[in-house]
Amino acid sequence: MAKQLIVETADGRRAHVFIPPGDRGQQAILYVHGGGWSFCSAATHDGAARWLAQETGAAVVTFDYRLAPEHPYPAGLEDCLAVWSQRDAILPGRAWSVSGDSAGANLALAMMLRLQGRDLPQSGLLFYGVYDADFESPSYRAIADGPGLTRDKMCRYWDFYTGAQADRMSDPCLTPANATDEMLAALPPLYLNAAEIDPLCSDSQRLADRLHRLGRGDRFDLIKGVIHGFMQMSLWLPQSADAYHRAGQAFRNMTETSLPAT
Repeated sequence: MAKQLIVETADGRRAHVFIPPGDRGQQAILYVHGGGWSFCSAATHDGAARWLAQETGAAVVTFDYRLAPEHPYPAGLEDCLAVWSQRDAILPGRAWSVSGDSAGANLALAMMLRLQGRDLPQSGLLFYGVYDADFESPSYRAIADGPGLTRDKMCRYWDFYTGAQADRMSDPCLTPANATDEMLAALPPLYLNAAEIDPLCSDSQRLADRLHRLGRGDRFDLIKGVIHGFMQMSLWLPQSADAYHRAGQAFRNMTETSLPAT
């Protein structure tokens, strides 16, 4: 598995760097952890970073960002952008992509929307993300009471994250589902997946459908029979390991790279 390094950035942040076996020094991924914008950390997603590094062949960098409700939007997004701006000091000379799961996928996509026209990543890997605040979507209705993530929990996380900002639909960096077609068309190549038994499933399905209608070639995988957060269950769940494998294949296709020899 990947070896870990800790790099301190110029502004005192700790970047957790995972280097895969046989690393060629060419690719890197900035990974944003999930947790409803209000919990989890780089430490809780240590395994996810290692799996992603192994399956993509790229170095993966994780970090902590300020959490809601003490630090509502846009604090977490600003922290993500701050780390992105220092990426070449963390691992110089690489082509960079972004990735994230759940609320981290929301932040990763928000980063790409914010960075349009100046500093876009090479690609994006987005796992069962939060892209809308439509609590009446098909999956929110069907999976309202779980198992695992529920509609009530998501409502609470949105309240934590948005704080005093009442209109969640006006800012596409809050709800990327409200980005214009022009904004979505300008994104780098993306890979998206969704868990079948997840209140957020419709978020990814609807986003994938919009991207398809725009004529883009982004890959979308619906992972059957699993719940939200299943990629954190890699020690027990075969679908988790398979999901990282699929993501790795998609990454190498998007970046036109191959796994290093080990």
